[in-house]
Amino acid sequence: MVVFLIIAILEALFIGAILFYYSKTKNRQSSVVENAESIMKGNLNVSDVSTDSLFGNDVILANGLNSIKNNLLTFVESTKQNVVVLSDAVEALNESVKNNQIGNEVIANNSTEVDQKTMEQLELVSENLKIIEANSDKMKDMVDSIDNITAMLNETVQVSERGMTYLEGYEKDMDVVSADLNSINDILGHFNDEIRNIAEVGDFIVGISNQLKLLSFNASIEAARAGQAGRGFAVVADEMTNMSEQTREGMSKINNILSSVQKSSENVTASINMCAERYNNSKETFESVNSSFRDINTKSIEVQNKISEMVGMVKVIADNSEYTKKMADNLYEGAQLINEKTGDMSAVSQEVAAEGIHIGENTQALSGMLTGIQKLLKRFNTGTIPTDKNPDKTIKIAMFSMYDNDFWYGVKRGFNYAVTELAGKNVELEFIAIVPQPDKTQEQFISENIMRLLKSDVDGIIYPGFLSGIEGLLKRAKDEGVKLMTFNCDVNNFMLRETCVASDSKAQGGVCAGAAMKITDKGEAVILLGNPDVSGNIDRAKGFKDALLANKSAIKVVEEVVVADDEDDVYNKAMQLFSRKKPEIVYLTNGFPVTVAKAIVDSGAKGTTKLIGHDLNPQLFPYIKNGVAGAIVSQDSFGQGHDPVVWMYNHLVTGEAYPAEFINCRVSVADSSNIDDLIEA
Repeated sequence: MVVFLIIAILEALFIGAILFYYSKTKNRQSSVVENAESIMKGNLNVSDVSTDSLFGNDVILANGLNSIKNNLLTFVESTKQNVVVLSDAVEALNESVKNNQIGNEVIANNSTEVDQKTMEQLELVSENLKIIEANSDKMKDMVDSIDNITAMLNETVQVSERGMTYLEGYEKDMDVVSADLNSINDILGHFNDEIRNIAEVGDFIVGISNQLKLLSFNASIEAARAGQAGRGFAVVADEMTNMSEQTREGMSKINNILSSVQKSSENVTASINMCAERYNNSKETFESVNSSFRDINTKSIEVQNKISEMVGMVKVIADNSEYTKKMADNLYEGAQLINEKTGDMSAVSQEVAAEGIHIGENTQALSGMLTGIQKLLKRFNTGTIPTDKNPDKTIKIAMFSMYDNDFWYGVKRGFNYAVTELAGKNVELEFIAIVPQPDKTQEQFISENIMRLLKSDVDGIIYPGFLSGIEGLLKRAKDEGVKLMTFNCDVNNFMLRETCVASDSKAQGGVCAGAAMKITDKGEAVILLGNPDVSGNIDRAKGFKDALLANKSAIKVVEEVVVADDEDDVYNKAMQLFSRKKPEIVYLTNGFPVTVAKAIVDSGAKGTTKLIGHDLNPQLFPYIKNGVAGAIVSQDSFGQGHDPVVWMYNHLVTGEAYPAEFINCRVSVADSSNIDDLIEA
């Protein structure tokens, strides 16, 4: 910054020397003197001095003055842009420092509480760790107990399965015994029947014996009657009586034996029947026992399965318990570390808070320095100066602008500086960038924003004059008392706007023609004509051709190629042109000179074709130095973003009329003669 101030002082001394020289030669009406006087007053908002009518030292002085003015202008406007950036940065830094200081104070104040809470947390973690360790030990005991229960259940299942096997075998044996008892019972029944038959035979024999006894008695009687002759019959009768008695006695014994056998048989039968009945009763019991064993086996298997599931879950719990224990250990260590670090953080927070105060002091100093720079910049008038009067109410001004190349980026930077200059003056400024919208046309986008502005009671609208399709809304805005201003390009319906801030497009074209004639005194020229619907493109092309004719130049315009306001279209059309011919001059009327310069290099036209275009930017510096770009004419994009806003603000606040219906912007030329002296923004 100091170096630039020294340069500015030296250049001011040089300008003074120029004024002294011309005062001695009494040539005070020359354009050199007028520009020098304007610059000495701090007014840099002037066009370059033309050297067409100058000779000798006057040309050197004019070029030197132009170089000095352009250097100062570039420096001042670059500084203005940097002031905007630095001012925003300082404001953001100041706010950040305040917030940081507040945050550090809060951190410092809370550190003690955090430290105390950390200690409490550390104690809680320690207690929880002990509980987790105890639970882990209990969990291990549970796992061992469940393993023992599982082993016992396995044995129970095996025993129940063996019991079921024994019961099934015993049941089969009992079925055999039951069958044998039933068979014996049948045999005894048959035996009793035989005994009864024998008893009947005995009764029959006893009957025969009785008959025999009766017969013997009769025989004895008859033998007695017969006398000696019947003695044999008497003997026989006696024998028969004896045999009858013996038979009766034998049968009596037999009957007694049979009766005893029958009673025994009946007792055996009763016992067998009782055994069969008891077996049948016990069979049901065995079936119940067998069923119980089966149930025991089934339930044991189910319990075994559940225990297995429990074992799995308990093992998972045990693993989780072990993992939790490890985590608790880590948590305990972390709590200890936090406890240690909290104290450090408290100390650091206090140090940072103190450092924040120091940064805040430096920020305030930087802010004061920026204020000083802004005061210094006010000594150089590169544009319109805001009025000191403040409005009675809030003023709302909106600016529509394209935003697709370096010229329009410069417009935005000028607008931003106007925002800085008008800060604190009860004004609301809005920049509306006209960029492609995914769901609406440009006309729809602009119309919607104008409607929104009208609803918000906007006081002034500034817009490029080439915008189309919105005349009806602009008429409505004017009828509602909204002030309208155009910039960069004027409208056909001059009744809409109150003034236009722009450069004379035809004059720009003439300057470009003069630059072309300095490059060559003959040859072919091709005009790359931007959007023909934009009057500025038509006027520039006409001014270029008219100047060549007026100066009877041997440079002939042999072709005009229409290009869209689109970087790709400009590049493609330029490449197609250079594939057919390589003219000495190619003049571009719209804002994509870097694109054409690239096409000259890419097509191999470098060294043959030189570019004449508009809107200087740092990307063009190398192309000017290596001869690809012969000259770039600028129309003060920064001023076109700054001046309309300030002009409208002054008009709305003071009520003073604009200086003219068309306010010209300055025009400057960058070529090989001054490119090394330009300060890159």
